[in-house]
Amino acid sequence: MEKLADLLNATGLDGSIVDSNLCLTSLCYDSRQCKPDCAFFAFDGIHTDGQNYIPQAIENGAICIISKTEPKDKQQGIYYFQTPNPRSLFANMCAAFYDYPAKKLILIGITGTDGKSTTCDYLHQILTKHGIKTGLLGTVSMDDGKKKQISPYRQSTPEADSLQQFLSRCADNGLTHVILECTSHALSKEYDRLATLTYDVAIVTTVTSEHMEFHKTHSAYVDAKCNLVRNLKKNGKFISTTDNPSLQAFLSCLTKDKEACILHRDIQCTIEKKEAGQVLCTVGNKTVALSCVLPCLASNAMLAALGASYLLHTPFTTLFPSLEELQPVTGRMNTIENPFGLQIFIDFAHTADAYEKLFSSFATEHERGKLIAVFGCAGERDTSKRAPMGYIAATYADILILTEEDPRKEGNEAIFSDLLSLVTEVGDKNLIIEKIPDRKKAIERAFSLSHNGDTLLFLGKGHETSIERAEGKIPWNEEEQVRIALHTYQKA
Repeated sequence: MEKLADLLNATGLDGSIVDSNLCLTSLCYDSRQCKPDCAFFAFDGIHTDGQNYIPQAIENGAICIISKTEPKDKQQGIYYFQTPNPRSLFANMCAAFYDYPAKKLILIGITGTDGKSTTCDYLHQILTKHGIKTGLLGTVSMDDGKKKQISPYRQSTPEADSLQQFLSRCADNGLTHVILECTSHALSKEYDRLATLTYDVAIVTTVTSEHMEFHKTHSAYVDAKCNLVRNLKKNGKFISTTDNPSLQAFLSCLTKDKEACILHRDIQCTIEKKEAGQVLCTVGNKTVALSCVLPCLASNAMLAALGASYLLHTPFTTLFPSLEELQPVTGRMNTIENPFGLQIFIDFAHTADAYEKLFSSFATEHERGKLIAVFGCAGERDTSKRAPMGYIAATYADILILTEEDPRKEGNEAIFSDLLSLVTEVGDKNLIIEKIPDRKKAIERAFSLSHNGDTLLFLGKGHETSIERAEGKIPWNEEEQVRIALHTYQKA
């Protein structure tokens, strides 16, 4: 659907006032991307207002302007429309522009505070192994039917134009199922990137707390996540776990025409960490050994298997052989093998809940050496999680090396101060704390302090390909930098 009149009518605006034959070439929210015969949506921004860029959008070819308030200076030959939420209208119009591709697909939405990307990837692996042509869009990976690759998008759930175009490619490429990682921003009514989408399956990992700089309150954050369940199709399946502290909020959103399957409630499952790199999951008289470091990763695998069981119409435990073959997800507890007796892990962990699950897991290993953690926290983002993260790390680790994650213009000192604000409450222990803003040097320092039997945790960057500093982004590859430092350690 490309005719402007049709798109306006489809999204609740009056299309009768425009030329009925006028076709749009694209829908844009970035004035720099505007081209002849496009529509420009003026979003409210965090740092600036999209309405300030209306003149540039018109100069670049926009013929239709959609904004929250009426511009002061209108130009002849340009159509202007006002709406309370241009972002929501943008999402609705993008769906119409691409002829509602989601209607041709079975949609699986996955959300949570931690574990979204892992659960998405695991489910994609299982369905693909069973011959289901499955698409994937998440923080780490994208698969539109051509080949699974690193996601090219800045956000885990991209803006609606990229999202709907992705769904259109999936349908055109013959896929039948698509897995979407759904963030709280995208699910919120403020951003509403997922408008028009309804889901056959909604999987929720654990929902604790994050992004308070955006949602302001924990209840608003959880409520945004609940929109995934609210948008389940009739007879859709909601899957979660009793480990989810916000489970009741999601269950309260279920209507009678939707079903729930809750791990540890409806499916009794024990998850037990064995030797390093293996977790056992037992359901009834069947046990599967998963090649993963943390029990929470095994829980993600169980949720993915429950989703696959429903979609494949097969008993849950028949999928256990597929679980044994699951491959690690990039940046999620990836192990770096080495001949020095070191345990080296790279992980994206960046919330207090993720830290508790990760650090406490290593505390159960009685014969380990020192636990050395290299981490920071994102600048200009949720500050409420910093003190708990620092406290948890200090509780379990022997050496903390604070470094940059994405300091942005806030800078590292304020972030380090927040991270350490509760450390004195840990009590008297021989904890070593160093502050090394340069992440490369921090990684090198971790190796210089390590000995046979020690565990090194490099946290917060995972799969990410850049570090955002005040002056802009610099390229970054955590695994590459860790391997370089390991090679230097080897020569020493």
